Amino acid sequence: MEKDVERENKADAALNAYERVLAEDRRAIREMLRTSRGGAHFGLVLTALALGAVGYFEGPKWPLVIGGVFAVWFALALGVVRRRGGRGWKAIERAYIATFGWAEWL
Repeated sequence: MEKDVERENKADAALNAYERVLAEDRRAIREMLRTSRGGAHFGLVLTALALGAVGYFEGPKWPLVIGGVFAVWFALALGVVRRRGGRGWKAIERAYIATFGWAEWL
């Protein structure tokens, strides 16, 4: 009986060490992929400038299509945030960051 308890304690200790390493890796990846509202503002400005340039050279068709894609992406992100319990301005901010936060990595 003592050997079973000892074996179980060793398994728990190994599992805890494994979970600690996984948690540390997740924390590092989360920190690396973190975005902010400032990065989202930069992404919105870059998107607007790119859409303006495309509209200037190609006409209004493609900027409307691309702008619609961004609008749908924002609506989907807002739906996901709301479904997970986000409410009010915080939900809108999280969807905004999900839509335009890519500029943080440039």
